[in-house]
Amino acid sequence: MLLVSSKIEKALVMSTFCKPFIIKFCLISIVISVTIFSVLQPDSYAIKPFFDEEKRTVVLDPGHGGHDAGVQGPDGTLEKKVVLTLSRLVADQLKRKYKVALTRSDDYWVDIPDRTAVANHLKADLFISIHTSGSFLHQAKGISIFYFKELPSSAPGNETAPLKPVGSSNSKTLWDNIQGRHITSSKALAEILRNHINNHLKFSKSKTQNAHLLVLKSADMPAILIEIGYLTNPGDEKALRSPQVLSDFAKAICNGIDDYFQTHQN
Repeated sequence: MLLVSSKIEKALVMSTFCKPFIIKFCLISIVISVTIFSVLQPDSYAIKPFFDEEKRTVVLDPGHGGHDAGVQGPDGTLEKKVVLTLSRLVADQLKRKYKVALTRSDDYWVDIPDRTAVANHLKADLFISIHTSGSFLHQAKGISIFYFKELPSSAPGNETAPLKPVGSSNSKTLWDNIQGRHITSSKALAEILRNHINNHLKFSKSKTQNAHLLVLKSADMPAILIEIGYLTNPGDEKALRSPQVLSDFAKAICNGIDDYFQTHQN
């Protein structure tokens, strides 16, 4: 009987001693479980932010690339390198507000129809092709911003390339002459960028004009081609080798894009 009583007393003592420990252990376990669950639980806003669906898409097209170096300046500056550098600068600034894609991200050739196809597949809001000009006259200078010009259906040579080389004859045209319905918007974009470029850049002034350019022909959105200076002009070549000039150019283009969306796409 005394033995039983002694065991009961020991059990009661152990129960009294362990109770706080058990409670504390349970509380700690609950906290750890909740923390792990919170970490593992998918956060829909982190995976798919709402505002991503509202972002505009801009496709930048650095001209030439690969075997096609484009224009070469008196000091050996290559068009394909200058326009890729500028396109990357523009993309770095634009990606803070927009979805941005480049038709080429390095030194390789992309066929003309494939450049436009990138923008069309992405359902881009803008397509901007970036080039430099060239001339046998070294004094020729200036910045040109082109928007598409439709040719009369009866005009001969309606499918010839006007300013820039086309890809191989086997290149497949995915969209045929669809830019026609965007000419008004493309012209507005060209005018806005001209104003911003003229306000931000000192080395040369820009002008807008229309032309039947194949790289714009099949773009199903407002589209322009910018020739950022005459690489064959020693002064323009020197300017286009300057990181500061290219940075100013990128800022002007980005500000122009902001301006266009604020005034024409709301």
